[in-house]
Amino acid sequence: MNLKTITYFTVLVVLVPLLSFSQVKDRSLDNIDLNKEFFYLDPLVFSSKDSTNARLDLYIQLPLENIQFKRNNAADRYDAYIDYIIVIKNSAGHIVYNNTFSETMSNTENEQKKISEKSVYAIKQFFLMPDKYKLNFSLRDKNSQKEYSKDYEFSVKDYTKKKVTFSDVMIVSNYREDASGQKEISPLVNGNVGNLKDFYLFFEIYNSRENLYEGAYTYKILDEKDKTVIEGNYSYFLDSGVNKKVEKLSTNLFIIGNYKYQITEKKTNEIVASKDFSYRWDFLPVSLKNLDLAISQLVYLATSTELDNIKDAPTREEKERRFLKFWKDKDPSPGTPKNELLMEYYNRIKIANERYSHYVDGWKTDMGMVYIIYGNPSNIDRHPFESDAKPYEVWDYYDLKKRFVFVDYTGFGDYRLTTPIWDEEGHRIYY
Repeated sequence: MNLKTITYFTVLVVLVPLLSFSQVKDRSLDNIDLNKEFFYLDPLVFSSKDSTNARLDLYIQLPLENIQFKRNNAADRYDAYIDYIIVIKNSAGHIVYNNTFSETMSNTENEQKKISEKSVYAIKQFFLMPDKYKLNFSLRDKNSQKEYSKDYEFSVKDYTKKKVTFSDVMIVSNYREDASGQKEISPLVNGNVGNLKDFYLFFEIYNSRENLYEGAYTYKILDEKDKTVIEGNYSYFLDSGVNKKVEKLSTNLFIIGNYKYQITEKKTNEIVASKDFSYRWDFLPVSLKNLDLAISQLVYLATSTELDNIKDAPTREEKERRFLKFWKDKDPSPGTPKNELLMEYYNRIKIANERYSHYVDGWKTDMGMVYIIYGNPSNIDRHPFESDAKPYEVWDYYDLKKRFVFVDYTGFGDYRLTTPIWDEEGHRIYY
């Protein structure tokens, strides 16, 4: 079965279930780091029209780069075949659901080249009685013969016990409302908001009263140390029945780590809804364990004002926050999984260290500096053994109409620029 390619993974807030995977192009927000997952699940429980059962919507995300595609020469395509098994057990250990699904995925050669930017998604829907459940999700890649499995625990509450109840909270990357008031949302299945400037939280509030009810709530974002990062108040006038809510939050105050969103009812001080999420950067090529080094290496890109602002942060957390904001502000494609400028910059530093290190790191040398700022030269004219001159090299950048001359005055490979480089503020650039 060939998968349909769409621009965004969106669902109407009425949440009509998709029964098979839908391929998403340029829409992956995968958490690619040391804790990389083979797939992502987000089980969300909502009230249903059937008062005896609630509705479980199981959102599934599978990054295509994790699947092995084999070339189909006859069809001139690349094919992958997967099975996934969903097993749900209640608190007594009894199986209430067990089913296997098979899918075929195909890519053209051009699509295969961009596979790291794509994921497939599915929504499965179940109706369950109030209880505590364990869900096992297993995925089998038929081409590689590898199988991956993960267990999840979730609870289904009894929505009839209280006058006002909340559904689970969905993390949303994109949200829009059309002229008719219909809401369209893009669920963020992996729960990583690190690639977003803003994100949304969708949930439903159920008012079983026959009349309007005014509810007062507080919300908090807590970090890994249970420290409050963001807090505020919600005041809702709730109609009888289902009330759909979408709240917007900024990521400006977050640093790399895990967070919890909580809603508390003011009257009872009861936590009525919560959601775990993370803030991580995909493909971050620099370790924040050595944050001061990463900041120092900005010397060839940041202005002196920008660099001082980051270095002078009062705490490490604020320093990390300013560092991330610097790169987020310079992201050429905000909202996408990759910050191409960040990746290119630190990759050049890595290459400079490999090529030009001697008694100092390569990124600190003149050759390293020029390479980091301008990239590979169009031509290099090397003169290592001149009888009447010191060893020297000439780097030409034809497109930029620039030439740099380096001289090894000491004879130990320490090539120095004969003419300094000046930044936009009129300052000489050097480490």
